[in-house]
Amino acid sequence: MLPALFRRRRRAKLTNRIVELQMALAEAQRALHHDDLTALLNRRGLRRACDLPRDCPSSALSCAMIDLDDFKGINDTHGHAAGDAVLRYFAAALRQGLRPVDTVARLGGDEFAVMLAGAADVDMEHILLRIQHTLRSSACTTMPAQAWSLKFSAGIAERTPGESLARALARADEALLEAKRRGKGCIVRASTSRADQPGAVDSGSGSIENSSRRAGGS
Repeated sequence: MLPALFRRRRRAKLTNRIVELQMALAEAQRALHHDDLTALLNRRGLRRACDLPRDCPSSALSCAMIDLDDFKGINDTHGHAAGDAVLRYFAAALRQGLRPVDTVARLGGDEFAVMLAGAADVDMEHILLRIQHTLRSSACTTMPAQAWSLKFSAGIAERTPGESLARALARADEALLEAKRRGKGCIVRASTSRADQPGAVDSGSGSIENSSRRAGGS
């Protein structure tokens, strides 16, 4: 009787310990691939999302690179606590404006990336315009007597047949640079992939790795 009871208790303890370890592992994985400020994917999480196989690789997929406009001024004038609150607010606005299955990441500073499966670049542009309208109609309040009507610039690209997600993001990143040159609140569609043109440079995952050049910028 006693040995059997002892064995059952031991098995129960082992089962509980296994569950605890599995939960700890899941939390470690979540922390590894998510931004602790906004709870969106981080740069590492976006790289993993790009590496994951897609159910329909030939279906439309669009991506966007996004920068908040004038974010550096908020940090410089009102401090990093206010800046963090603005980033959380903007991340929530992005998440609410997209489908649960869409991929959203914060790459660092005020730069974000979005990937939409089954969507063309015109769909992406329509969605981003709708989010811009939402931001204009509801100011972000982060402290008493202080509110901001947030604007963002974006570059969007639709993945072409045979193109990697990383390359599509790189083209969206180039379009974002053009959007910033054109002015605040601008959305620019990328040109088609130039991989087959003479002298073209394959930037690979450059938009993921090197986009921090604008982190915390204008």
